[in-house]
Amino acid sequence: MNHWNRWLPFGAVAAAGLVLSVSVFSQLASASPRPLTSGRPASASGGVSASAGVGGCSGSCAQGSVTGTVTVVGAPVGFSPAFEGAGACPASGRSSVACADPLYSLAANGEYSLSLPPGSWDVSAFYENSGFGGVFLSAPILVSVPSGGTVTANFTVAYQRPATAKGMVRITGAPPGVTVYRLSVLLCPSFAPYSGGTPSIACVTTGAQSFSGTDAAPFEVTGLPPGAWTAFPGYCTEFGCSIDAQAGRVVRLVAGRTSRFGLRGQFTTPGDGILSAMVTVTGTPAGFSDPVAISACEVSSGSCQTGWGFGGGTITMVLADGQWTVNGLYAAEPFGNAIDGPTRTVTISGGRTTAVALDVPYQVLGTASGTIRVVGAHRHLPIISYTVEACPSPDHVQSSPQCVSEYSGPSGSGVAGSLTGAIGEAAGGARARIDRYQITTLTPGSWILYPGYGTALGSYTDPVGTRVTISAARTTTQRLTVPFQAPTTGVVIGVVGVVGAPVGGIESGVQACNAPPSGLSCDGGQDAYSQGNGTYALTLAPGTWWLSGFADLFTAGGFGRSTTPPREVTITAGARLRQNFTVTIATP
Repeated sequence: MNHWNRWLPFGAVAAAGLVLSVSVFSQLASASPRPLTSGRPASASGGVSASAGVGGCSGSCAQGSVTGTVTVVGAPVGFSPAFEGAGACPASGRSSVACADPLYSLAANGEYSLSLPPGSWDVSAFYENSGFGGVFLSAPILVSVPSGGTVTANFTVAYQRPATAKGMVRITGAPPGVTVYRLSVLLCPSFAPYSGGTPSIACVTTGAQSFSGTDAAPFEVTGLPPGAWTAFPGYCTEFGCSIDAQAGRVVRLVAGRTSRFGLRGQFTTPGDGILSAMVTVTGTPAGFSDPVAISACEVSSGSCQTGWGFGGGTITMVLADGQWTVNGLYAAEPFGNAIDGPTRTVTISGGRTTAVALDVPYQVLGTASGTIRVVGAHRHLPIISYTVEACPSPDHVQSSPQCVSEYSGPSGSGVAGSLTGAIGEAAGGARARIDRYQITTLTPGSWILYPGYGTALGSYTDPVGTRVTISAARTTTQRLTVPFQAPTTGVVIGVVGVVGAPVGGIESGVQACNAPPSGLSCDGGQDAYSQGNGTYALTLAPGTWWLSGFADLFTAGGFGRSTTPPREVTITAGARLRQNFTVTIATP
């Protein structure tokens, strides 16, 4: 078996430019939303039709969709937006503030498909000049999405020359010993004001030019829609990142022009401090090199964090104000389970560093070894993998850092490596093979061993486990059994062939939809990618599914997907179906 264990800087947020800029589409346009109903055109936004009745639904409702085209009009020759698509916000509870989490879909070759729950939605098309710029929108349409149906809405978005914001950002008041290592600017459009906390995703965040240790830096934000914006200064220190919501400056950006202005913000005492810990493992044998770490648990909430000291030295963690219990630990190789040292309580203060020294006594470890057997009627379903998870009892639950796991199966190795690929039995064969396990890094005391197994239809782990007592430098032998559980899913297997594929740049597989797919829409979509020889395995819940083979082609010009016509299949619990597909690469 082989073992297996278990403040966001402004730039990281800004990098998701589309998600940041796609906003409450209905509040951005000056026009009021027009209702979208069967046979009624929306004059400012292109052709509109409905393929199913609109309105609400009673009882169980299926996901619906809005599909159509996005066309940017009035753009200069050669213009190509970095992103375009359509997005929606619930039509109920309308206000002048952007909704926090709009649903959106990117367009491919000018076509979009937006999956939405049934109900009333404000939908607009958009384009962006870059991932760091703002969103340019069409006028919104009020859409009634039917349960399980599709509404078609074709949009045009008027091209606007982008504006640029440029200037200097400065932060003052940082105390001695605190390093401002990055400055940033948050820009929010007038319909999405910022007053602290998490900014609306309609806002755009950008970092200033790279610098460290100074209190001022230049910034430049390009590709923004013209109009009224408010700019806020932000900064990052070793204690995290912050935006000065009291220092906002209203600016008006003009199409095709650069607006220059300065921003000045004030450093405020953060709500986080730093724990700086030196961890020493005492009494170690010659050659000891296991990695060390610190564990910190907040007294008020019980939530815990772990910080690793790769390469040794001092380990630092950013923690919230308050009391924390902390301890050092080392990860016992090769399984990597945590061997804890004694705990102590420390008080973390915002904007300050608290230093501690933590000792971890080295422990002579023991071993658990034995066999695993699946009991029950399962000759029709081969066992393809086995697992054992060992957890100290009674203080730790499964999957805690102190637990140890072993696995044997596809790609497995270790003491049962010779069984890998051969575990299980052929249909109609003899009783289940018995696998072996050996876990060598257990501290002396009481442990619980949780055996498990895997099949093509899923996996199961015994939730009760077997208790064993481990002694230092000794092996405890324990036979383990796990009851077979009837599968609750089915599996589709087969081969995906691709015709007309260039050398390299292709990924193939099978997609399953729980309703007939329409255009780019696939309700409940699940994918299984093929292996190198074209084989695939797709596990599905019981019910009716529509399967399509696909081939994804990656080129310098972008990404394209070719598919086969959908094929309806019925999945029952425990079923194993074979479906082969041949995908022909679509030529431009």
